[in-house]
Amino acid sequence: MNRCIHTDSIRLWSGILGVFFLIAGLWVQSVDARGKPGPEISLMIDGIGIETDVQPLQKNGRMLVPVRAIAEKTGAKVGYDAQKRQVEIRKEHKKIIIPIDRSFAHIDGEQVSLDVPATIVNRRTLIPVRFVSEALGYRVEWNAVSRVAAVWTPKAKQTTASATNPYVVQTGDSLYLIAKRYQVSIDTLMKNNNLSSDTLLAGQVLYLTDQAKKAELRPTNVAGDQRLLRDHFVFPFAAHSGYEPFVSSYGSDREWTESGNGTVRSHEGVDIMAPSGTPVYAVSSGTINRIGWNTYGGWRINITDAGGAYKMYYAHLLAYAPGLQVGSHVKAGQLIGFVGATGYGKPGTTGVFSPHLHFGLYLARNNQAIDPYPYLRFWERHKVTGLS
Repeated sequence: MNRCIHTDSIRLWSGILGVFFLIAGLWVQSVDARGKPGPEISLMIDGIGIETDVQPLQKNGRMLVPVRAIAEKTGAKVGYDAQKRQVEIRKEHKKIIIPIDRSFAHIDGEQVSLDVPATIVNRRTLIPVRFVSEALGYRVEWNAVSRVAAVWTPKAKQTTASATNPYVVQTGDSLYLIAKRYQVSIDTLMKNNNLSSDTLLAGQVLYLTDQAKKAELRPTNVAGDQRLLRDHFVFPFAAHSGYEPFVSSYGSDREWTESGNGTVRSHEGVDIMAPSGTPVYAVSSGTINRIGWNTYGGWRINITDAGGAYKMYYAHLLAYAPGLQVGSHVKAGQLIGFVGATGYGKPGTTGVFSPHLHFGLYLARNNQAIDPYPYLRFWERHKVTGLS
């Protein structure tokens, strides 16, 4: 249940945001700098990071994942024969049998070789993700930098949105009126902007595509720092990712504090609502200067950009991409974590608010906060495609 009150809700979230948080203690040290900074996710299915009770295993250049992590998310049925020590996976008319610790498997009765055998870790059966996924007719991507495997099922919607012909939503606008005015279908507007509902916010930017009439209301460039308006900066969500319409929440009031004294603080960032597990990408190349738990930001990452002028702050993550730590160098567009709802309490606190990404932008020389909203709108035209 939400425990804080948003006192500046007039223009910000109007019914879609139950998200009220303050980012403070930005430069607090990680909980445990000696080990992993926090939970990690190594597997994505249809564009969403999947938590597993046993971490995926790297062996001989192959990734093994808990069998139920794939089965439960794709509708396959799993059985285990303890006497024969083998896993059986069924999906529609496909039947796959994988013996434990053996270098072969059977697909519909035909024996095939395995590069790496299935194994058991902490009473969980781990299977080679590429072999099983492709046997079931899924597509698999692997990125060695992020160390994350992505499985795409045939039902996945992998549309790449067009970030051209921007239109600023005005008070009184509706999808129907915009579609009629600019001679574009409502379905096209929803698909191109990854909209899950017909809710619009005044100030929101819609991309109408080149096939529509040219929009007369275009976003004005109110960004003050032209160095941030370069093509090597990217949006923190990928082209195929879904996220809710967002407007600026920078400077609005936040009343939750660690001390609980009721002090009102200013919100130093922009909130973008997205499903839990949505991958988050580095806006710019740079070096991680903080990573781990923060009372307000939950599992968060602070990255100083390669030029040393800015610090980017990604908060409320569900988990990180594997292998990240203080001092790690990241590239623009590199997968760094996954959307969550962590923060507002001791390490592991989650669910106080709805899943979203809090993105903050700071001057490195003095840690002064900058309104990231106009830059996010510019970067929204530059999105990662594929896993990256």
